[in-house]
Amino acid sequence: MQSVKAKTVSKSSNLQLKTSREFRHLLADWSDSDDLTSDEEMSLEERMHLTGRVPQETTTVSKAYFNLTVCVIASALLSIPYSFDKTGWLAGVPLLAGVGFCVDYTLLCLGETCMKLEVYDYQEICEISFGKLGRYVQALIQLALSLSLMISYQMISAENLMGILKADWVKHALDSNIPVKTVLILLLTIIIILPVSSFATLKMLGNSSMISLVSIVILSLSLLYFDLNRDPPNTIEKFGGEVFTGLGVFATGFVCHQIITPTLFSLPGDTTVTKKKNYNKVIHLTMCTSFLFFVLVGLSGYYLCHDPDGIKSCPGNILAWSDPAIGAISENFIGKVAMGMFLITALVAYPLEHFSCHNTLSRMLYGEWGQPSTVFSLVIKLSLVICTTLPAIYLDNIGPLLAWAGNLAAFPLGFLLPLSLSLKHRNVGTPISLFQTIVRWTLLILAAILMLLQTFQNISTLDWK
Repeated sequence: MQSVKAKTVSKSSNLQLKTSREFRHLLADWSDSDDLTSDEEMSLEERMHLTGRVPQETTTVSKAYFNLTVCVIASALLSIPYSFDKTGWLAGVPLLAGVGFCVDYTLLCLGETCMKLEVYDYQEICEISFGKLGRYVQALIQLALSLSLMISYQMISAENLMGILKADWVKHALDSNIPVKTVLILLLTIIIILPVSSFATLKMLGNSSMISLVSIVILSLSLLYFDLNRDPPNTIEKFGGEVFTGLGVFATGFVCHQIITPTLFSLPGDTTVTKKKNYNKVIHLTMCTSFLFFVLVGLSGYYLCHDPDGIKSCPGNILAWSDPAIGAISENFIGKVAMGMFLITALVAYPLEHFSCHNTLSRMLYGEWGQPSTVFSLVIKLSLVICTTLPAIYLDNIGPLLAWAGNLAAFPLGFLLPLSLSLKHRNVGTPISLFQTIVRWTLLILAAILMLLQTFQNISTLDWK
């Protein structure tokens, strides 16, 4: 009977795959190891289990939907009202729906490519498709998005803590031009963020989804409460003058391609058809739920902070909003609770993104299977914290930051790469139809044009001190 190694090589050849040098060595070692107790061919999923490349446990559709939805919504929810302030409510809703629909489609394209190649790692697929350059490009884009989110989490935590305290010493410090926000960022970073990011394991952060869910619900209730207790503005802008800025924040909120591949692998399904059906269900439910929450918080927050005279704009963190005639969100009990919950959410989310950055850098520097020494690992972790703390201190508004992240990171990660990968492997397995090929090429070209237009508009909107 044909050996495992020969069958594996034959299978890879049929799929026209290029496995990494380390992976080929492992396959050669496994063919002679005692782990192979059967003459039957090992599936690629079983081989990946042995290397620890993907989680071995499976999840349920409902659990995957819950975790993915909370992760998507919490990433940029506080800045969605800022986006509506830039686009106007009438233009903002269809734009938000369009971004959500396109992200849904590209997630399906990425999942389809994963199942065709039987590879459940975004970077590995990029390397298979475009060589080492593809892996490094994907890694750098993912790093840019994660670093931007980490900066926003530090800014949110400091702004929310300022709102919760609102003590006399804070007001005195503000009146005396003492940089309270800078001091709070440094204190939170030194006391909480740096220790947790350096030594925490993912198991310590296992309840982050539930914390984020509670934060999202309380935020929605607090905004609705303030909307009901304020006089309606005379006019509400239907169309804004910075559409591309809002588009970038929408993309940052929806894009989750960097975390979807392990979710796909862990979904139940004995056959590819069943796994694909479950995956599609999770994606559709996640995007629809995220859209509804984004619309609810975006419109209610925009209605709350909209200034018809255009003198005061909506902040990137809606919880930092205040108005002399109405008061601040932090002056209300439910507002303080929302601030406190999102403070916890930001402090928990930062280490998760930090872990992703550390893992990406380690793979870039040491290869797929290498690991840095303990000392150098700590150096990487400390460097990442410094790289996010300095911009967090000098940036005044997270809205333009997330818009930039959407333009230069979320768009390539969520549109350009998935569509390019899908078109690259369109003839592997069951070929995609001519109509689908045209649709994907059209979306790819449109995304590239929008990315360039957004970049030109948003570089000038970064609000530095």
